[in-house]
Amino acid sequence: MKRIVLLLFVFAGIVFTGCQEEEVIPDPQNSVAFAHPEIDLIGDNTTVSVAFADPAAYAGSITFSVTETGVAYGTDFTTSPEPVNHSITIPFEAGASSVSFLFTRLVKAYEGETKNVVFTITGIDPQGILIPDATRRVQVNFDETPVLSGEIAPEVGGPNVPNQVFVDLSSGTATAVARTSWDLGFYGGDEFRVVLNGATNMAAKQLNSNDLTQLVTVDDTVAVGEDTGSGIQNGNPAYVDGPDGSITHTAIAEVSANDGDNKVYLVNLGYKVSTILPNAGSVNAYGDARGWIKIRVLRDGINYKLQYANVDSTTFQEVSIEKKAAFNFTFFSFNTNAVVNVEPEKAKWDLNFTSFTDVANLGSGLLSYAYQDFIVTNTKSGTRAYEVLNSAGISYEDFTLADVASANFDLAASIDQRAIGTKWRNDGSASPDVKSDRFYILKDGAGNVYKLRFTAITNAAGERGNPAFEYELLR
Repeated sequence: MKRIVLLLFVFAGIVFTGCQEEEVIPDPQNSVAFAHPEIDLIGDNTTVSVAFADPAAYAGSITFSVTETGVAYGTDFTTSPEPVNHSITIPFEAGASSVSFLFTRLVKAYEGETKNVVFTITGIDPQGILIPDATRRVQVNFDETPVLSGEIAPEVGGPNVPNQVFVDLSSGTATAVARTSWDLGFYGGDEFRVVLNGATNMAAKQLNSNDLTQLVTVDDTVAVGEDTGSGIQNGNPAYVDGPDGSITHTAIAEVSANDGDNKVYLVNLGYKVSTILPNAGSVNAYGDARGWIKIRVLRDGINYKLQYANVDSTTFQEVSIEKKAAFNFTFFSFNTNAVVNVEPEKAKWDLNFTSFTDVANLGSGLLSYAYQDFIVTNTKSGTRAYEVLNSAGISYEDFTLADVASANFDLAASIDQRAIGTKWRNDGSASPDVKSDRFYILKDGAGNVYKLRFTAITNAAGERGNPAFEYELLR
């Protein structure tokens, strides 16, 4: 009898041991992770994968949460398999080295839109494989595709022209800023350069001194612009920035690393915005003079140091100004004694609708001269433009990508920021209008090519400072 009982216990032990061997043993030495924290979509179908550090020792499944930003499942994207309650579960076999699922983009994001989906590993069944926090999520970003076409009426503000407007064709956005909101722009590129606000007709003259505490006599020859209503004088082109936009043609010399080489400048701050409305069809951009100031600019390591004072002052203020590589310029205002926001990031605008200080020959040689309804191209960030006349034998409607003369983008006229300038309009004071015999081809810094034509310079009341244009991406 004892022998029978003993055999029963032995048999039970064998059975029990066998059951234990079939149970899953956690594998804390293994881990699973996304290879990268972000995926930028370049196609409509993308495989999203997580990888095991070592082949899986057993079969199981991984669960991912789904978090949407600016998108909706079934409208903007789908996955295979489909999520259930914002969660996807994917099975895997023993020996698997990765787990994946298919992500399908249904709608692209236009530039300026934020669209993404975040997948986060929330669990593994059976438990045991490590999920490092740093690699447990991936953000799938919808690519930014340029706007295909649009109509834009930049809010320049009418015949007193109070605003500058920066337009980005690929996102279809326009950013208006008061043109008197800034005075100096500090270049964000490799060189140390400072520009004047040509929209207020500023000018600067180098003095034979590097001592800002010395009194300065105002020199009336440091003037720019031309406006018979307010008596503005035409100026010496040497006192204004080169109108072609070249950063090497600034009125203020390149800021030297040697402080002793950096001179004091007498600066004419130009003019306030006029508050007197002109007759229909005319402009009256300039009001009272904004006065004078003296400045000196030094280097501050990789940044700038601006010193400034009233012309009759023996003391001065000093401020450090950061050189920002993402922008063409960092802007400073003497009104607020602070850095101010003006231009969007350099990759996020193509055209600037603005008042502008150009040069012109009025019969006695080149003089600086004030223009309104002027269009500047963002050449510093690679924007290029050229003009097409209808007489060339092709209309705006029929012009396609195959008609683009790519070599024209390399011509000096296209590299000049005045490639459009005032050439798009007739300047009759009684009834200004748009020149209907031409249109423009523009390539932005990202390589997108557009055709655009201007449709208005005045509003329904005949008031200038109300431009409008239409454009289309060429594909």
